[in-house]
Amino acid sequence: MRLNRVLKRVAIAAGRFIPHSDPSVRRVALCYHSVHPNRPHLCTRPETFERHMQWLKEHCHVTSLADLVTGPRPNPGGKPAVAITFDDGYEDNHSYALPILAKYGVRATFFVTAGFLERDPAVFARFQHLLGCGAEEIVPLDWSQVRELRACGMDVGSHTYSHPNLRRLSPPQVEDELRRSRDIIGSRIASAVDLFAYPFGKPRVHFTSVTTDLVRHTSYRAAAAVTFRGVTASDSMFSIPRFFTDGDTVAKLEAKIRGDYDLIGWWQEHVPVSVLKVVSPLDFER
Repeated sequence: MRLNRVLKRVAIAAGRFIPHSDPSVRRVALCYHSVHPNRPHLCTRPETFERHMQWLKEHCHVTSLADLVTGPRPNPGGKPAVAITFDDGYEDNHSYALPILAKYGVRATFFVTAGFLERDPAVFARFQHLLGCGAEEIVPLDWSQVRELRACGMDVGSHTYSHPNLRRLSPPQVEDELRRSRDIIGSRIASAVDLFAYPFGKPRVHFTSVTTDLVRHTSYRAAAAVTFRGVTASDSMFSIPRFFTDGDTVAKLEAKIRGDYDLIGWWQEHVPVSVLKVVSPLDFER
């Protein structure tokens, strides 16, 4: 893990000196998880999240994930285009994040893990294991809250049924995760679900070209990954890069939108998998 941190710092330092793309064509997707005053895992405090929204509304063109990848170029207003997404489906997305999103007129996409919201004991236990915390610290959305998110103009997508590393599953198992989650979420919110986010999200580590083919053939129209760089015109709709932004300062958020972190994304996509296993072994254990 120490090597991983050192390499990230080097990449970020180098990224500050690499010429960045014109803001009018820069497109960035951000990924949040929990928005809560004191959760210990994958969390952004509400006051920090509000500062993010304030800064983004002033300095960026904030749009939906679907419009981010299909909208006109250059971006409206000549500003970087930014989309807000959430993964997993925590109750605080409704109680803390939604009022702030509504206050600033921001539309976000919520990728929910169907088995988590269904209160499946096995899936709930998996979240406890992944996050290393007790059951009292993990509260999923309920379906009425998800329907309210939709009523407020938010998009809802699938994050699988049980949040597995899809790369480690057989094609039939992957297809079951895709179809089962899509059908449950669609039934619960009475609306078709055609957006998807890969659990953990790193290309070649947590999903492959086989996975993206299965997503495409399971009636999804777009899928989000976790790759630390901006969205380019050549990106597949089934591997949309996103930045984790949990707990970021506004300065760090600004650096990601500007392009300072994009070398990390290049590393994630191009360095041999054997090297990634040495540098980030925990990614392969999930």
